[in-house]
Amino acid sequence: MLKERYLEFRANKFREEHGLTPTEPADVYKLLARLNVITVFKEITGNFSGMAVKNGTGNFMMVNSNDILARQHFTIGHELYHLIIQENFKNRICEVGTFDKKDSEEYNADWFASYLLMPEGGIFELLPREELSLNKISLNTIVKMEQYFGVSRAALLNRLMFIDLVSKAKKDELQTTGSIKRSALLMGYSSELYENGNAGKVIGDYGEKAKKLYDKELISETDFYGLMLDIGIDLDTKFEEDDKTER
Repeated sequence: MLKERYLEFRANKFREEHGLTPTEPADVYKLLARLNVITVFKEITGNFSGMAVKNGTGNFMMVNSNDILARQHFTIGHELYHLIIQENFKNRICEVGTFDKKDSEEYNADWFASYLLMPEGGIFELLPREELSLNKISLNTIVKMEQYFGVSRAALLNRLMFIDLVSKAKKDELQTTGSIKRSALLMGYSSELYENGNAGKVIGDYGEKAKKLYDKELISETDFYGLMLDIGIDLDTKFEEDDKTER
């Protein structure tokens, strides 16, 4: 419990340092841009959620765009722990959201992401007074919180369980009852949060850095083309000349 509370303190401090109030949602895309974390969203199969690499040239992150957007947001929060908070970090491939105590840094990263994305103040600000007790929270409030914080049902319920708003049994019930997408649509929300996306999206100066490596002859032309292809840019494509004179 003490460890989790300390991680909450670190997450809140991180939020404050980046201009976030104790209640507002964190825009993870803006955070990545502000921190200059080169981030590539790529379709990857298997249990791969994301990857983080830290070296002398900067911070790099890869996020699996096959995951739903809500899970991608959690992955970004998780990887930010490794890149910004964890000491002596170099690189890691991650499957997020397991809260596995046998792997201390992965456990820490999951909790950091949870606190970063779902601050306690924001949760209680959205919670109606009549629902302020164990297992009284309504499905409508849960959907509202998911949409506000940009998180998945599983991530939110885990957070609510930790602050004693839902029991383990209630969490399991809410997670398996009915369609999550449908519950959002019935309240007038888009289902986009619960669908995959962002394939090929890049945040940061990935292309610029790849070009510099090529210009300095640190990588071959084949390597450079491969790096660009990883972000969906095929340099072998023939483009029409765009400087033709008008007729």
